[in-house]
Amino acid sequence: MRSSETYLIAKQKLSDYCSYQERSKAEVLSKLQTYKNLSPAEVEQIIQELIAENFLNEKRYIAAFVHGKFSIKKWGKLKIHHVLTSKHIASQLIQQALSEIPDEVYQQTIQDLIQKKLATLKTPINAAIQKKVVNYLLQKGYEYELIRENLQAILQQEKL
Repeated sequence: MRSSETYLIAKQKLSDYCSYQERSKAEVLSKLQTYKNLSPAEVEQIIQELIAENFLNEKRYIAAFVHGKFSIKKWGKLKIHHVLTSKHIASQLIQQALSEIPDEVYQQTIQDLIQKKLATLKTPINAAIQKKVVNYLLQKGYEYELIRENLQAILQQEKL
């Protein structure tokens, strides 16, 4: 197969790949590596064309990723930031997208997760139970201070 044929096939496949779901530039580059006959210049040309034709848009990808992971999976900002960093996304773009999450909604999500986890654990609530709740939210990527503050507030409310 000639390189130009491979180029056209790769571009069409990558257009379809990006149309199906938002993709990062790193994901597209990884997919392009499967086409052995493409030169580095052709790979870069495909990337530039996908960007120009709006199939590939990093800001849109980041916004969709942050929204999905926070709204659906209930991930915290730390975990989202870590995963996006591992996908070679610029920290400034990540911070910008994370700042779009309203503080009230973020706090409410932490409180809801704490309540949900406490409901699955035995009472009375002791230090070991609190540690399990804190570890659960740390795994989800929430900040320790916010977890601690919200957990204490919930425990104070329950004592009243």
